[in-house]
Amino acid sequence: MRPLRALLFCILLGAPAHAQGTPAELIQALQAAARAGDADAYRALLGGSGTFSVEGRNFAADLARVPQPSVTYKLSELRVDGDHARARLTLSWERTVGAVSLVSLPVRLERRDDVWRYAGEDMQVIPASTFTLGALNEADLPQRAAVLAPLLSGAAAQVQAVLGLTASPGATVKVYPSMSALSASVNLSLQPVGGWNEPGEAIKLMLPDGGTAERGALRLLSHEFAHLSVSAALEPGTDKRVPWWLHEGLADWVSSAYWADGRLDARHRSITTAAQSGWVPLDELRDFNAVPESRWGAVYAQGLGLVEFLTARSPDAPLKLARAFATSGDPDVSAQAVGFVTVGVLEAQARAWLAAR
Repeated sequence: MRPLRALLFCILLGAPAHAQGTPAELIQALQAAARAGDADAYRALLGGSGTFSVEGRNFAADLARVPQPSVTYKLSELRVDGDHARARLTLSWERTVGAVSLVSLPVRLERRDDVWRYAGEDMQVIPASTFTLGALNEADLPQRAAVLAPLLSGAAAQVQAVLGLTASPGATVKVYPSMSALSASVNLSLQPVGGWNEPGEAIKLMLPDGGTAERGALRLLSHEFAHLSVSAALEPGTDKRVPWWLHEGLADWVSSAYWADGRLDARHRSITTAAQSGWVPLDELRDFNAVPESRWGAVYAQGLGLVEFLTARSPDAPLKLARAFATSGDPDVSAQAVGFVTVGVLEAQARAWLAAR
């Protein structure tokens, strides 16, 4: 009876050894887990290493929050070399009702003990001093992305100059050809974005302007390096206590030196208008997963405005506020760390300052 009981136990747990004997079976298992929003099952199908070990877990967690019952996984151009394989993964899903998203990515698979697992996007490594720079291995993207290599140290230096934080010299940067491809590597519920970073993950960015505009590349890189450095400056596991508006305000404060001519003035005008009429309460802009996409603009605009207000009082106040949020998790206690009785008082004074600016 013992062997039978062990077999039943494996079946109940969905043991991958019986379901992932081929790459095709692996892809079908990934699709089934994504459709069901089963984060544990999805994580069990993952291999890989480095930043992907974090990125894959976070992707699975988002599937649990936002299941994708319409998603289709399709594998093509499969090339197997022993226990490793390269292929093209095509994803189609209905991110918003009535609108089908379609993304195709070169990916890697790996086999251990006769079990195939998904190892993430296929990246080609580009020499970049102490940093790790990789570009999605398709068409001429790796060749075009090489222009970013000498810019990484400049982006890190901008974070140091503005926030006084040292970016990790071993940071990983991954480059994608489009916003939709980048977002599909982060999670399927994410709208197309040009840059991304979460603690433990790589900086991900779309190659801006065909890879020819240094200023545009530095804007994206310095913004994402700011996220990376702020998260690293906090105690592990406390990053999510910092409001999203403050995260984005700090990152835009760092990157604004590289904004296109007139963009900062336009942002200031929009902030002033919002402060006078149309202000969204900061508490409603705190949690990324709870903020509707229609309010993303307010997160960035009001976040930058708050950082500018605090900086005018004391250059180290914005980062001090972020550290206070990370330590206490309490908005009022955090506001007191930068001289305000409550976060409501901080918000009211900031809004009045911005409206009059």
